[in-house]
Amino acid sequence: MTAAVMTDRPTAYTPPGDYKLSAAGLLRSEWTKLWSLRSTWIVLLCAVVFSAGLGALIAGSIPDDQAVGGAETAIGASMSGVALASVFVAVLAILTVTGEYSTGSIRSTMTAAPKRLGVLFAKAAVYGAVVGVLFTVMVFITFFLTQALFGDNGLGGLSLSDDGVLQALLGYGAMIVYLALLALGIGAILRNSAGSIGFYIGVIMILPQLATLLPWNWVSDVTPYAPGNVANTITLVDPSGQALGVGESWLWMGIWLVVTYGLAGLLLKRRDV
Repeated sequence: MTAAVMTDRPTAYTPPGDYKLSAAGLLRSEWTKLWSLRSTWIVLLCAVVFSAGLGALIAGSIPDDQAVGGAETAIGASMSGVALASVFVAVLAILTVTGEYSTGSIRSTMTAAPKRLGVLFAKAAVYGAVVGVLFTVMVFITFFLTQALFGDNGLGGLSLSDDGVLQALLGYGAMIVYLALLALGIGAILRNSAGSIGFYIGVIMILPQLATLLPWNWVSDVTPYAPGNVANTITLVDPSGQALGVGESWLWMGIWLVVTYGLAGLLLKRRDV
């Protein structure tokens, strides 16, 4: 005859009924996910190096006898690599969203945050902050570097106190952040890496440029309001004479982001993950 042995069975963990994932917790989670990927470091490093390097290369290759045009030309030459950097940043923004869908880890994320919208806005806040700090610093470093390369020729001698210079440099930083957030929202809508990248490059970047070749006058009136063009005004030293003023440019940037994230949020709440 054997004696029964009593053992304690561990009870299943049940989270407290008032458990709630805080906004700070969501931000920490998205910060960890962003920097745990090697691609984040590689893409952002490439964007900074190519942008600053291309600006320095162009600044150093302009002959002194052709270095004319004033502050607008000087800053345009210095920031000539920003368009390339914005593509890197936009692609990484898309992958931060679509990568979770391709691996299936989005299910764990949404289980931890069942209201879902907090995840989207935490991704945008973290990525926008990283891009804003990193590329604002890059813009100013590139400006001082290219000014040193210009030397005493017609494009050199600019300072941050000159009219419109500081505004234009900050505008370049804001433009990159805007395009990054726009791309992230597109990724949240389409959920597919290839489709989102193709849509961003084809519709946001290339289509407005091709549209200007059409022989219709109304096209030139509409293209300044395209999502990829509305930020152009804030990067100019002298924005007078542009289709959009500085205030209108900021307004339309806000409108396009509200439309993009409004649609992304609606689809995120309605569709399965």
